[in-house]
Amino acid sequence: MGRKKTIETAYRIGTAYLKKRGVESPAFVSELLLRSALNWDRTRLFTHFAQPLDEDAAVCFARWLSRRAKGIPVQYLLGEQEFYGRTFQVGPEVLIPRPETEVLVETVLREADRIWPKDSVTAADLGTGSGAIAVTLAAERPSWQLVAMDRSQGALTTARKNGKRHRVNDRIQWLAGDWLQPLIAAGLKVDIAISNPPYIPSDVIEGLDVEVKENEPRLALDGGPDGLAPYRVIIRQLASLINRPGLIAFEVGEAQSEDVERMLVHQWAGADVFTLPDLAGRPRVVTARIGIPR
Repeated sequence: MGRKKTIETAYRIGTAYLKKRGVESPAFVSELLLRSALNWDRTRLFTHFAQPLDEDAAVCFARWLSRRAKGIPVQYLLGEQEFYGRTFQVGPEVLIPRPETEVLVETVLREADRIWPKDSVTAADLGTGSGAIAVTLAAERPSWQLVAMDRSQGALTTARKNGKRHRVNDRIQWLAGDWLQPLIAAGLKVDIAISNPPYIPSDVIEGLDVEVKENEPRLALDGGPDGLAPYRVIIRQLASLINRPGLIAFEVGEAQSEDVERMLVHQWAGADVFTLPDLAGRPRVVTARIGIPR
Protein backbone atom coordinates (compact mmCIF):
# COMPACT_ATOMS: atom_id res chain seq x y z
CA MET A 1 0.00 0.00 0.00
CA GLY A 2 1.54 3.33 -1.02
CA ARG A 3 1.26 6.59 0.87
CA LYS A 4 -0.92 8.15 -1.86
CA LYS A 5 -3.63 5.49 -1.69
CA THR A 6 -6.79 6.55 0.06
CA ILE A 7 -8.32 4.54 2.85
CA GLU A 8 -11.20 3.60 0.54
CA THR A 9 -8.79 2.32 -2.11
CA ALA A 10 -6.91 0.27 0.47
CA TYR A 11 -10.17 -1.21 1.73
CA ARG A 12 -11.29 -2.19 -1.77
CA ILE A 13 -7.91 -3.64 -2.70
CA GLY A 14 -7.87 -5.62 0.53
CA THR A 15 -11.36 -6.96 -0.09
CA ALA A 16 -10.50 -8.04 -3.64
CA TYR A 17 -7.24 -9.64 -2.47
CA LEU A 18 -8.97 -11.74 0.17
CA LYS A 19 -11.86 -12.67 -2.11
CA LYS A 20 -9.48 -13.90 -4.81
CA ARG A 21 -7.78 -16.15 -2.25
CA GLY A 22 -11.03 -17.65 -1.02
CA VAL A 23 -11.13 -16.00 2.40
CA GLU A 24 -14.59 -16.06 3.94
CA SER A 25 -16.33 -12.66 4.38
CA PRO A 26 -13.57 -10.73 2.60
CA ALA A 27 -15.18 -7.29 2.93
CA PHE A 28 -15.73 -7.71 6.66
CA VAL A 29 -12.20 -9.00 7.24
CA SER A 30 -10.66 -6.23 5.12
CA GLU A 31 -12.58 -3.62 7.09
CA LEU A 32 -11.66 -5.15 10.45
CA LEU A 33 -7.96 -5.40 9.63
CA LEU A 34 -7.89 -1.88 8.22
CA ARG A 35 -9.66 -0.42 11.26
CA SER A 36 -7.28 -2.28 13.55
CA ALA A 37 -4.22 -1.08 11.61
CA LEU A 38 -5.49 2.49 12.01
CA ASN A 39 -6.81 1.93 15.54
CA TRP A 40 -10.09 3.53 14.47
CA ASP A 41 -13.72 2.65 15.06
CA ARG A 42 -16.10 1.88 12.20
CA THR A 43 -17.64 5.34 12.04
CA ARG A 44 -14.29 7.07 11.76
CA LEU A 45 -13.16 4.66 9.06
CA PHE A 46 -16.10 5.25 6.76
CA THR A 47 -16.24 8.99 7.34
CA HIS A 48 -12.56 9.35 6.41
CA PHE A 49 -12.57 7.15 3.31
CA ALA A 50 -11.05 9.89 1.15
CA GLN A 51 -8.10 10.45 3.48
CA PRO A 52 -4.65 9.12 2.43
CA LEU A 53 -3.64 5.96 4.26
CA ASP A 54 -0.80 6.43 6.73
CA GLU A 55 2.34 4.54 5.68
CA ASP A 56 2.73 2.61 8.95
CA ALA A 57 -0.91 1.55 8.85
CA ALA A 58 -0.52 0.55 5.19
CA VAL A 59 2.43 -1.70 5.99
CA CYS A 60 0.59 -3.31 8.90
CA PHE A 61 -2.57 -3.78 6.82
CA ALA A 62 -0.65 -5.40 3.96
CA ARG A 63 1.12 -7.78 6.34
CA TRP A 64 -2.14 -8.82 7.97
CA LEU A 65 -3.83 -9.36 4.59
CA SER A 66 -1.01 -11.64 3.50
CA ARG A 67 -1.09 -13.68 6.71
CA ARG A 68 -4.91 -13.95 6.69
CA ALA A 69 -4.79 -15.21 3.11
CA LYS A 70 -2.41 -17.95 4.32
CA GLY A 71 -4.96 -19.13 6.87
CA ILE A 72 -3.88 -17.33 10.03
CA PRO A 73 -7.05 -16.62 12.06
CA VAL A 74 -7.98 -12.97 12.43
CA GLN A 75 -8.01 -13.41 16.20
CA TYR A 76 -4.35 -14.40 16.19
CA LEU A 77 -3.45 -11.51 13.90
CA LEU A 78 -5.13 -8.99 16.21
CA GLY A 79 -4.24 -10.87 19.39
CA GLU A 80 -7.70 -10.79 20.92
CA GLN A 81 -11.19 -12.23 20.89
CA GLU A 82 -14.40 -11.15 22.57
CA PHE A 83 -16.10 -13.59 24.93
CA TYR A 84 -19.13 -12.94 27.11
CA GLY A 85 -18.80 -9.20 26.58
CA ARG A 86 -15.11 -9.02 27.49
CA THR A 87 -11.97 -8.91 25.41
CA PHE A 88 -9.43 -11.69 25.88
CA GLN A 89 -5.87 -11.96 24.70
CA VAL A 90 -5.33 -14.95 22.43
CA GLY A 91 -2.42 -16.42 20.52
CA PRO A 92 -1.31 -19.69 18.91
CA GLU A 93 -0.79 -21.23 22.36
CA VAL A 94 -4.55 -21.21 23.11
CA LEU A 95 -7.80 -22.21 21.46
CA ILE A 96 -9.81 -19.22 20.25
CA PRO A 97 -12.92 -18.87 22.49
CA ARG A 98 -16.10 -19.68 20.57
CA PRO A 99 -19.61 -18.25 21.02
CA GLU A 100 -21.03 -21.70 21.83
CA THR A 101 -18.87 -21.83 24.95
CA GLU A 102 -20.84 -18.87 26.27
CA VAL A 103 -23.76 -21.32 26.61
CA LEU A 104 -21.56 -23.43 28.89
CA VAL A 105 -20.81 -20.40 31.09
CA GLU A 106 -24.46 -19.30 31.14
CA THR A 107 -25.54 -22.79 32.19
CA VAL A 108 -23.10 -22.88 35.10
CA LEU A 109 -24.09 -19.41 36.32
CA ARG A 110 -27.80 -20.21 36.16
CA GLU A 111 -27.54 -23.64 37.80
CA ALA A 112 -25.18 -22.42 40.51
CA ASP A 113 -27.55 -19.59 41.41
CA ARG A 114 -30.29 -22.17 41.94
CA ILE A 115 -28.14 -24.50 44.06
CA TRP A 116 -26.15 -21.89 46.02
CA PRO A 117 -28.24 -18.68 45.80
CA LYS A 118 -26.28 -16.83 48.49
CA ASP A 119 -23.21 -18.95 49.12
CA SER A 120 -19.65 -18.66 47.91
CA VAL A 121 -18.49 -21.66 45.92
CA THR A 122 -15.25 -23.05 44.55
CA ALA A 123 -15.25 -23.81 40.83
CA ALA A 124 -12.61 -25.61 38.77
CA ASP A 125 -11.99 -24.83 35.09
CA LEU A 126 -10.33 -27.90 33.60
CA GLY A 127 -8.16 -27.19 30.56
CA THR A 128 -8.49 -23.44 30.95
CA GLY A 129 -6.68 -22.38 27.75
CA SER A 130 -7.03 -18.61 27.43
CA GLY A 131 -8.76 -18.49 30.81
CA ALA A 132 -11.96 -17.19 29.22
CA ILE A 133 -14.22 -19.46 31.28
CA ALA A 134 -12.48 -19.00 34.63
CA VAL A 135 -12.06 -15.25 34.22
CA THR A 136 -15.68 -14.82 33.14
CA LEU A 137 -17.01 -16.81 36.10
CA ALA A 138 -14.82 -14.84 38.51
CA ALA A 139 -15.91 -11.54 37.00
CA GLU A 140 -19.60 -12.45 36.97
CA ARG A 141 -19.59 -13.87 40.51
CA PRO A 142 -17.26 -11.85 42.79
CA SER A 143 -17.89 -14.18 45.75
CA TRP A 144 -16.59 -17.28 43.95
CA GLN A 145 -13.14 -18.80 44.19
CA LEU A 146 -11.71 -20.36 41.02
CA VAL A 147 -9.06 -22.98 40.33
CA ALA A 148 -7.99 -23.10 36.68
CA MET A 149 -5.72 -25.82 35.30
CA ASP A 150 -3.90 -26.53 32.08
CA ARG A 151 -0.94 -28.68 31.10
CA SER A 152 0.31 -26.00 28.69
CA GLN A 153 2.54 -23.42 30.35
CA GLY A 154 2.01 -21.14 27.34
CA ALA A 155 -1.74 -21.29 27.85
CA LEU A 156 -1.39 -20.53 31.56
CA THR A 157 0.77 -17.50 30.79
CA THR A 158 -1.95 -16.13 28.52
CA ALA A 159 -4.68 -17.02 31.01
CA ARG A 160 -2.92 -15.15 33.82
CA LYS A 161 -2.65 -12.08 31.59
CA ASN A 162 -6.38 -12.24 30.97
CA GLY A 163 -7.03 -12.59 34.67
CA LYS A 164 -4.91 -9.52 35.30
CA ARG A 165 -6.65 -7.57 32.53
CA HIS A 166 -10.03 -8.20 34.13
CA ARG A 167 -8.76 -7.82 37.70
CA VAL A 168 -9.76 -11.24 39.02
CA ASN A 169 -6.38 -12.94 39.60
CA ASP A 170 -6.78 -12.51 43.35
CA ARG A 171 -9.57 -15.12 43.20
CA ILE A 172 -8.10 -17.56 40.69
CA GLN A 173 -5.43 -20.16 41.34
CA TRP A 174 -3.63 -20.97 38.10
CA LEU A 175 -2.23 -24.50 38.29
CA ALA A 176 -0.14 -26.50 35.82
CA GLY A 177 -1.02 -30.14 35.37
CA ASP A 178 -3.00 -32.76 33.49
CA TRP A 179 -6.73 -32.37 34.15
CA LEU A 180 -7.39 -32.74 37.91
CA GLN A 181 -3.93 -33.90 38.95
CA PRO A 182 -3.12 -30.53 40.61
CA LEU A 183 -6.26 -30.83 42.75
CA ILE A 184 -5.46 -34.41 43.65
CA ALA A 185 -1.91 -33.43 44.63
CA ALA A 186 -3.19 -30.55 46.77
CA GLY A 187 -6.03 -32.52 48.33
CA LEU A 188 -8.58 -29.93 47.19
CA LYS A 189 -12.26 -30.45 46.51
CA VAL A 190 -14.61 -28.26 44.45
CA ASP A 191 -18.31 -27.51 44.24
CA ILE A 192 -18.35 -26.94 40.48
CA ALA A 193 -16.33 -28.53 37.69
CA ILE A 194 -16.55 -26.98 34.25
CA SER A 195 -14.66 -27.96 31.13
CA ASN A 196 -14.51 -27.41 27.41
CA PRO A 197 -12.02 -30.20 26.73
CA PRO A 198 -10.56 -31.31 23.40
CA TYR A 199 -13.34 -33.35 21.80
CA ILE A 200 -12.47 -33.75 18.13
CA PRO A 201 -11.62 -37.36 17.16
CA SER A 202 -7.97 -37.66 16.16
CA ASP A 203 -8.65 -38.81 12.59
CA VAL A 204 -11.07 -35.93 11.97
CA ILE A 205 -8.56 -33.18 12.65
CA GLU A 206 -6.87 -33.42 9.25
CA GLY A 207 -10.21 -32.65 7.62
CA LEU A 208 -10.72 -29.40 9.52
CA ASP A 209 -10.28 -25.98 7.95
CA VAL A 210 -6.66 -24.98 7.45
CA GLU A 211 -6.93 -22.07 9.85
CA VAL A 212 -7.95 -24.47 12.64
CA LYS A 213 -5.81 -27.55 12.03
CA GLU A 214 -2.63 -25.66 11.14
CA ASN A 215 -2.89 -22.80 13.63
CA GLU A 216 -4.83 -23.70 16.76
CA PRO A 217 -3.03 -25.96 19.26
CA ARG A 218 -3.63 -29.64 18.61
CA LEU A 219 -3.47 -30.18 22.36
CA ALA A 220 -6.71 -28.21 22.62
CA LEU A 221 -8.40 -30.04 19.74
CA ASP A 222 -7.51 -33.75 19.87
CA GLY A 223 -9.88 -35.78 22.03
CA GLY A 224 -8.39 -39.16 21.18
CA PRO A 225 -9.71 -41.87 18.82
CA ASP A 226 -13.40 -41.18 19.53
CA GLY A 227 -13.10 -37.66 20.92
CA LEU A 228 -14.24 -38.81 24.36
CA ALA A 229 -10.93 -39.60 26.08
CA PRO A 230 -10.80 -36.36 28.15
CA TYR A 231 -14.33 -36.91 29.50
CA ARG A 232 -13.44 -40.39 30.73
CA VAL A 233 -10.39 -39.09 32.58
CA ILE A 234 -12.14 -36.07 34.07
CA ILE A 235 -15.20 -38.00 35.26
CA ARG A 236 -13.05 -40.73 36.83
CA GLN A 237 -10.87 -38.20 38.64
CA LEU A 238 -13.83 -36.10 39.76
CA ALA A 239 -15.38 -38.99 41.67
CA SER A 240 -13.42 -38.14 44.81
CA LEU A 241 -13.09 -34.39 44.23
CA ILE A 242 -16.60 -33.06 43.71
CA ASN A 243 -18.50 -31.92 46.80
CA ARG A 244 -22.14 -32.69 47.54
CA PRO A 245 -24.11 -30.85 46.38
CA GLY A 246 -22.05 -30.49 43.25
CA LEU A 247 -22.36 -29.33 39.67
CA ILE A 248 -20.54 -30.59 36.59
CA ALA A 249 -20.83 -29.01 33.14
CA PHE A 250 -19.14 -30.03 29.90
CA GLU A 251 -19.12 -28.64 26.40
CA VAL A 252 -19.39 -31.52 23.93
CA GLY A 253 -18.96 -32.04 20.22
CA GLU A 254 -21.35 -33.36 17.62
CA ALA A 255 -23.08 -36.64 18.51
CA GLN A 256 -21.28 -36.87 21.87
CA SER A 257 -23.93 -35.72 24.33
CA GLU A 258 -25.56 -39.12 24.89
CA ASP A 259 -22.22 -40.83 25.53
CA VAL A 260 -21.17 -38.18 28.03
CA GLU A 261 -24.57 -38.36 29.74
CA ARG A 262 -24.13 -42.14 30.14
CA MET A 263 -20.67 -41.68 31.65
CA LEU A 264 -22.02 -39.25 34.22
CA VAL A 265 -25.00 -41.44 35.15
CA HIS A 266 -22.72 -44.47 35.47
CA GLN A 267 -20.34 -42.60 37.80
CA TRP A 268 -23.04 -40.93 39.91
CA ALA A 269 -26.16 -43.03 40.22
CA GLY A 270 -29.13 -40.78 40.87
CA ALA A 271 -27.50 -37.68 39.43
CA ASP A 272 -29.75 -35.31 37.52
CA VAL A 273 -28.11 -35.27 34.07
CA PHE A 274 -29.37 -33.22 31.13
CA THR A 275 -28.20 -31.64 27.86
CA LEU A 276 -28.81 -28.13 26.55
CA PRO A 277 -28.48 -26.89 22.95
CA ASP A 278 -26.33 -24.08 21.61
CA LEU A 279 -27.77 -21.18 19.64
CA ALA A 280 -27.80 -23.32 16.49
CA GLY A 281 -29.87 -25.99 18.24
CA ARG A 282 -27.04 -28.55 18.48
CA PRO A 283 -26.65 -30.52 21.75
CA ARG A 284 -23.76 -28.63 23.31
CA VAL A 285 -23.70 -28.59 27.13
CA VAL A 286 -24.06 -31.71 29.27
CA THR A 287 -24.73 -30.93 32.91
CA ALA A 288 -24.97 -33.07 36.03
CA ARG A 289 -26.38 -32.05 39.39
CA ILE A 290 -24.76 -34.27 42.00
CA GLY A 291 -26.34 -34.98 45.37
CA ILE A 292 -29.28 -32.65 44.82
CA PRO A 293 -32.87 -33.89 45.35
CA ARG A 294 -34.91 -33.64 42.16
